[in-house]
Amino acid sequence: MHRLAPALAALSLAALLPAQANAQSQAAAACLTEAQLANVIVYATPAVVTGVRGKCAPSLASSGFLATKGDAFASKYVALQNATWPSAKGALLTVLGSKAGGSAQGKQMLGMVSQFPDETVRPLVDGLLAQQVGEMIAVKDCGKAERAMQLASVMQPRDNAALMAFVLVNSGSKDLPVCKPKA
Repeated sequence: MHRLAPALAALSLAALLPAQANAQSQAAAACLTEAQLANVIVYATPAVVTGVRGKCAPSLASSGFLATKGDAFASKYVALQNATWPSAKGALLTVLGSKAGGSAQGKQMLGMVSQFPDETVRPLVDGLLAQQVGEMIAVKDCGKAERAMQLASVMQPRDNAALMAFVLVNSGSKDLPVCKPKA
């Protein structure tokens, strides 16, 4: 992971959303604003912690940050999940809508997902996030991921997410459908 904090944000969002936008027109038609991306990062962080722990626990020290302070770190974000869920869900539906394109099957699936109650959708999204992060992180990067979370833990969750979203939007991420920054 070259730039770990943005990479963790990318992991979070990539797990929540389809992995990559395959055309510029799709990204422009359905892009995520910096504010939406920040809300997704806040919402996804507890699942990212779970996913990293699941993959990395055997290779990290039992006295390390995730083992000793990971729960406290994640709980600061859990406290904000209800407030950030509507924006995170909207981002998911926006990107799924762009992926569905003109396909009747895609639109039907999108319609069904958008109609599910949040108490049904949220656990599915959370589980998918944790699973995808666990699959995406390389064991050799576990120490870096733990260190990134440790560094992020000194910031307030919304400030951390805003910084990560700013970096992702302004770095011209090709992996995420982010809106072009305003000049």
